[in-house]
Amino acid sequence: MPARKRTPADAGVLAAGLLVDACRPYSEDSLRLEVVRNLTLDLGRRLEVLAEEDLAADSLIEAAVACADLATLAACNLPALPDGEKPLAAAATHLAAGATRALVSLVESETGTLDEAHAEDTLRDARSAGWRADLAVRQLVS
Repeated sequence: MPARKRTPADAGVLAAGLLVDACRPYSEDSLRLEVVRNLTLDLGRRLEVLAEEDLAADSLIEAAVACADLATLAACNLPALPDGEKPLAAAATHLAAGATRALVSLVESETGTLDEAHAEDTLRDARSAGWRADLAVRQLVS
């Protein structure tokens, strides 16, 4: 059986794993971290499925949106984490944002095969995902 081609969605799966590790329960009062952890697990599972799919524009854009969501989730919840886990969440933010940008690049290369209306919508979704990923990274330094 030939090895599966890797996609930037695989980097999103890794980023999800980093954030899950950062959100381990630390006290009885860590409901927020539990919710973030569960959302991250869901995004990670979604990205695992998308990483297995072909490189069609629809799969790529769905993965880009999921990675942008993951970057935002990590950046927004970093302040709630214990100091020792904040570097993992920051790394997850950067990795998910980078995966988003890489997926957007692949989406842009695939839009030539789509009809004009579908290509326009796909590019709009790609730009939105890229913008949200960049915002998540900027949030880390503000």
